[in-house]
Amino acid sequence: MDDSQGVPGPEAGTAQSLPVGFPPELVDVSSPLFCQFLDLLPDALIVVDEQGRLVQANAQSSVVFGYSRQELLGQSLDLLLPERFRDIHRLHAAHYFKAPRLRPMGIGLHLFALRKDGGEIPVEISLSPLRLGDRLYVIAAVRDMTAQRRAERERALLLQNLTVQGELLNQAYDAIILRDPLDRILLWNRGAERLYGWSAQEALGRISTRLLRTDVPGGENAVRAALEREGQWEGELTQVCRDGRLVVVESRQALVRDQQGQVLATLEINRDISERRRREREARAMLAGHLSLLEQLFEEMPFAVALVAGPTARLLLANQAVRRVWGAEWEAGQPFLAFLRSHKIAISDLRGKELGPEELVTLRVLREQQAISLYQEQIRRADGSLLPVLVSALPLRLAPEALQGERLRQVAAEEPLALVIHQDVTPLKEADELKDEFISIAAHELRTPLAALTGYAEMLLRQTERGHGPPLAPWQREALEEIQQGTLRLAALTEELLDLSRLQAGRLQLQRLPADVVPLVRQVVRRLQPTTTRHQLEVEAPAQPLVALIDPHRLEQVLTNLVENAIKYSPQGGPVRLRIWPDGQQAVVISVEDHGIGIPRHQQGQIGGRFMRAENARAWGIEGTGLGLYLARALVEQHGGRLWFESEEGRGSTFFVRLPLLCEEGGDQLESGDTGGEAAASPSPEAGT
Repeated sequence: MDDSQGVPGPEAGTAQSLPVGFPPELVDVSSPLFCQFLDLLPDALIVVDEQGRLVQANAQSSVVFGYSRQELLGQSLDLLLPERFRDIHRLHAAHYFKAPRLRPMGIGLHLFALRKDGGEIPVEISLSPLRLGDRLYVIAAVRDMTAQRRAERERALLLQNLTVQGELLNQAYDAIILRDPLDRILLWNRGAERLYGWSAQEALGRISTRLLRTDVPGGENAVRAALEREGQWEGELTQVCRDGRLVVVESRQALVRDQQGQVLATLEINRDISERRRREREARAMLAGHLSLLEQLFEEMPFAVALVAGPTARLLLANQAVRRVWGAEWEAGQPFLAFLRSHKIAISDLRGKELGPEELVTLRVLREQQAISLYQEQIRRADGSLLPVLVSALPLRLAPEALQGERLRQVAAEEPLALVIHQDVTPLKEADELKDEFISIAAHELRTPLAALTGYAEMLLRQTERGHGPPLAPWQREALEEIQQGTLRLAALTEELLDLSRLQAGRLQLQRLPADVVPLVRQVVRRLQPTTTRHQLEVEAPAQPLVALIDPHRLEQVLTNLVENAIKYSPQGGPVRLRIWPDGQQAVVISVEDHGIGIPRHQQGQIGGRFMRAENARAWGIEGTGLGLYLARALVEQHGGRLWFESEEGRGSTFFVRLPLLCEEGGDQLESGDTGGEAAASPSPEAGT
């Protein structure tokens, strides 16, 4: 075994002799008892005499050197030495036996031993001289240091790599700190110098948490526990710079381990987020101010505004106008229908028909998740007073973090929310009544002169065709035809105005009788196809009859309006498709589809109101009054049905009319839940006649 790289100087004293009374079996190094004694020790032990022969070895020696005990005994110690060290070892051995002394392990010598398989292993050796009688022996305890040397090389290599990487990390803007297991700083990059103010020379070797006076939420022990458990930790730290300035950093820390899993260092990367946190505080303060202003505006709005949640529309928030509109206090958390019942409030349409729960805008918006604009309802309070209102409702989809406050936090993640606005339109209603009265008077006054003009124009044309009187010049005939067409248009407009007046006054009566709607649809198509050469009217209908209790004249008026609109608002021509199909056993649906200009999405909530027309219709120069569709919807609702549409600007529109079928028993199957709701929420499109 080589000790050529360092031979300690002799120590005072000579080899130890066994004390008096020591068991005689131990005096002989070859005795079984001595051998058993050596086998109890954990290191490899060999006994060498002055001639350098192996006179004894324990069982652990076989593990370290690969030789059996019998193979070792009697052999020269050179057997266990690498050849390059044998000569110098003999010199050191001779010197040692002249002045034997104790030599412990771990004194810094780099020693090697030779195994039976020819491999060299690093070892540490302690020497202990032993004199038995007149003989001097040396007991050598040999420890295989292969694993320790490998770990030391790996540690040195890793630290070397970290140092190289540290040079690269100096280029990073973030502060990067490498700490040893005792939290002493091993690496301090330029980013750390910029952030904290200490140079690398000043920081290296110091305890990082003390240097930076680090404030850790939850304490340093929580960070250490997380690092030991997961190998990494992320969070925010508050630290103090050299100039006393406080900084908030976003810190990411990770343990660096060797191949055996031993912790070599902790890598810490800190990013200064002080400015970001300052801006966030300012933004929160500004937001709080804005919220305070919005709350004041919310309370002072002249409209009743309520935030409701869930299928039952329980109240979350409401402004003070809610009480004025309803004439009662709507308690927070109270469902809408329960509020109406407890205060004996009823809601009806403008004709006084009470609306069912499925028709109420407040509940429909939560169920359908579609915006509803300017729907007309009438509130009958407990004292019997009536209040006409326009109702608009908007479904809301809020992020969980937006649901702040005690009431809002009670909203489930998937629960629907809606903002419902009720606007008192009593002054508008009074103005509408005056306008309706004027329209009624004007329409009646127009009928007589229009009838006279129409009659005289037709008489002149007819008499001339029969040869009575002088023949008309071409320009005269053209003028009379223009007069006739103009008076016919005025007469149609007059009838619409009169229908509007009757509708508002509740005097528009239906003459209903059982009729098959399929022939009625075909009749409208046959009548209107000759009016256009650029459109192809197509009908798709089942063979079986679909009988409903209808006013044929009024339903024909509805279908005529829809088909004429489809033709008028498809100025480039194309097919107009009418489809009829049964909707289960209780209703029939009629659709009119065109491929025209469609309706702008932002106006779809308004189309279908009186005198309302889409702005793109005006851009195309298409004439109309905006009354035809309003009357069509009202007539459909009086039949117990509903009218709605689907439209995309530039691609066309499809209108739907749903009517209850006649029951087999002969009764009228009306749908109280479908009267008027959809058409107001998305009123039918291109209003006009």
